[in-house]
Order: sequence, then C-alpha cells, then structure tokens
Amino acid sequence: MIIRNDENDKYTAADQMVVAGAHQIRPDDVVYVGLGLPFLSALLAKYTHAPECTIIIENGIVRTTGFELPRATDTLGVQFMSDQLTGLFYVSSLGQAGHITTGFIGAGQVDRYGNVNDTCVGDYYRPSHRWAGSGGANDVMSFCRRTITMLRQSQRRFPGKVDFITCPGYIDGTLGSREKAGLLPGTGPAMVITDLACYTFENGEMVVKSVNSSVGATLEKVKEEVGWDIKVAADLTDTTPPTDEEIRVLRERVDPRRIWVGGKRTPIGKD
Repeated sequence: MIIRNDENDKYTAADQMVVAGAHQIRPDDVVYVGLGLPFLSALLAKYTHAPECTIIIENGIVRTTGFELPRATDTLGVQFMSDQLTGLFYVSSLGQAGHITTGFIGAGQVDRYGNVNDTCVGDYYRPSHRWAGSGGANDVMSFCRRTITMLRQSQRRFPGKVDFITCPGYIDGTLGSREKAGLLPGTGPAMVITDLACYTFENGEMVVKSVNSSVGATLEKVKEEVGWDIKVAADLTDTTPPTDEEIRVLRERVDPRRIWVGGKRTPIGKD
C-alpha cells in the first residue's frame, strides 16, 4: 500500500518512513542496519544531521563514510574504502559487548510487545507462510542498546501475539522479561515505524506516538490495521514530514539510481 501526499505528491509513505527512521539516528550513533529501508535511513542521516555516525552492516562491514546504496548486504560498492571488513560473528560480538547504540531492522510481523517474527506464520512444520529467517536480526534485537523496526502496516503483520519469536522484543510485556531471558539490561525496542504511524513503548507495550498525516494516514486507519486494542500516547502528534532538502538528498544522493522505489527493491536491469 502506497499512501501519497494529496497536497503536493512530493513524497510517498515509504519516503516518510525513511525520513522518520533517519530522525532516530543521533550524531554519535553506531548503527547496525538491515537490508532495505533501514539502509536508506542510515545514509540519509549520514548525509544530513549525523555525518559522524558509524554504520555497521550485518556481514561485517564497518563504515564511517557514505557508500553506494546496495541491493544486498554484501556488495563491492559497500566494501570499497570501508573502515573494516570483518564478519557476522565480529559485529554481533560488538553488539553483545554494548558497543552498538542503535539497531535498524525490517520485519515480517511485530506484536504488541515488539517481538518480531521473520520465521513463519502458523505451525512451524506446516506454516501458511515462511520467511527467510533471522539473518543478523536476532543479534540486533538481542544486543543493541535500542532497536528500531520498520515495516508496512496491516492487521496480519501486527498481530497481538506472533506465532514465532525470531527476534525478542519485550517478550510477554512483563517487567524484566528480557533480563530473565538472559538479555542485556536496558536494551530492547525503542520504536516501530510504518507507512501509517510511528510507535514507541510504554511499560513494554507498543503505543501510537505519531500519525503519518502528511501522507494521508489517520488514527482511525492506524487502529484498523492493528490486531489488538492499541493504546495511544498522551502526547500523540503528527509525524514530522520530510523537508524538501531531505527529499532532495534522498533522491539525488542516497538513491540516485532508484534502487528502492516505494519501499521495494527494483529488479536488476530496471534502474
């Protein structure tokens, strides 16, 4: 689903997601990013308000400089002039040791406690749908100090409880549930960003923090596309819309070849 800005059509809901994600990256962040929109958010932040941030890619590439937007996590463009070429074990160890401040991942499903399912829907052995699995996402959710999840929103992707926890959020929502599972104190989901809204967490449960009204979303639509009676933050607001400069940088510098259009990767040979 692409929701467009009715007023000027300058950007899509996917662009709004990318910009909202970029706004979550702080100037001194060490950011572990997954494939897709998180890459665009990290590069947009790098080229705007957070030039000093460090970007870590799950297969072991560490960069303090910008790079060519990839179609996959390991390309020559991403490797070229990188600070380090290591491996998944090394960067996961950095996270476990507390050196990665922010993790960005995509998701198949996310539930009310921020748990992510990238494995299957239904019975594990006879699922109705199966995804590719965790990749490095479990390590991101388990060890990074704060985690941001990005996905398109629908009821089937926002169930009250996921069938399989690929990446642990606040597990059952009870105080200390992550620590009881052996995860580091003070870690966990910080935000979920969708094409409709941005969500934060209060006492381990997801709440609506802002609505993407500039691309046509409403609170009523947000609630329709959630599989439980979601709470709304007391200070609910509109999501900050992209500026003209952010859209220019996104189009001209982050993704000039339009590799990711409308939040989807374009087929090879089409750019």
